Formats: sequence, C-alpha cells, structure tokens
Amino acid sequence: MNPPSNAKKRTAYHHGDLRATLIEQAVALIHRRGDMNFSLRDLAAEVGVSHVSVYRHFSDKAALFNAVAVRGFSILAQALKDAAQGWDSDPAQQLARQGVAYLSMAGRYPGHFAAMFAPIVSQKGQTKEMQDASEEAYRMMVPTVMRKMQVANVSTPAVQSEALRCWALVHGLACLQLSGNLSACLGRDLSNASESELLDLVGGLLK
Repeated sequence: MNPPSNAKKRTAYHHGDLRATLIEQAVALIHRRGDMNFSLRDLAAEVGVSHVSVYRHFSDKAALFNAVAVRGFSILAQALKDAAQGWDSDPAQQLARQGVAYLSMAGRYPGHFAAMFAPIVSQKGQTKEMQDASEEAYRMMVPTVMRKMQVANVSTPAVQSEALRCWALVHGLACLQLSGNLSACLGRDLSNASESELLDLVGGLLK
C-alpha cells in the first residue's frame, strides 16, 4: 500500500528542503486564491507539516513574503538582464525589450509579483536581502535609460527620475495586465499578442 502523500512530504523535509517548499507552496497558494489572505497555519496544513515547523523558518507572514519577493526580484533582474543583451547600440529598442520582459515576468510569475509589492512587506519592513534584490532589478534598467538619454543629449542628473518613470510605467502596465484591464483599456486583446506588437506598444509608451 502506498504511504499517504503527507508522509512522503515529511520524509523529504527531513533532508532540509522545507523552507524552499514553503516558499513554493506560498506562491502556489497566492496564484490559486488570487490573494495573500492565508495564515502560516494554512500554509502548514497545505504542505502537510506542523505549524511549529513553519515558524522555525518564518517568524510571520511578512518574513515569508519577503522570501517569496526575493526570489521574484531575482527572476525579474535576470529577465531584464537577458532582454538587454546585444542591444547596447540601440538603447530605445533595448529599453522596450526590458519593458516587455517586465510584463512577461509578471504574467508568468503572478504569485511572486504579488509578494514583491505587497503592503504587508512594506508596512512590516523589508529584509536587507529583499532590499538588495529589488535594487538589483531596478539597476538593470538604469544603464539602458542612461544610454537612451545620452543619444537624446539629455543631462545625466535626470537619469534616476527618468528610470523611475520608466519603471512606474511598465509596472502599471503589468498591474493592468494581471487585472485583465490592459486589453480593455487598449480596445484589443493582447493575450496572444506577438513580441513585435508588445515591443511597439511598450516602446511607444517609453519614448
């Protein structure tokens, strides 16, 4: 007779991978429920371990979501880095590609994306690891913006404010996309849009 699934999980966790499993399951819960309104006890029950085991790794929900967010920002930073590769000579196109990469990351990892900007994280405090991860992702766009502004002969001191504007714009697009309102705002369905269509859209907005 096959052992219960929970027994299988507990056996695996004795090898030290419970923290990673809790993070993965938290992401799955956020995605499935459409919100972050679950307790650490709920998470423990979902995984099949005692709530005491969960508290050994995360003191509260803010600590859990910080960990989810760190992973999310790492994924985003890599996506932005990859999107920029080979386009230094065309910073406008490079920036558009990074914007599309931002949208793609939000669509592919909605659970991570929700935690990355969750009020519970900002209100209860971001960990140093979380701050470093978010700053690393942000810095991926700054050199692109700088090159774009140099081509346009715009003063360097304005780079940070322009980078923030670009980040805010693509973030707003990502939020509209996740809420299902982006297509409604544009009057056309973007669910099956080609890469070139998305590049035209994002590039036009980031001018």
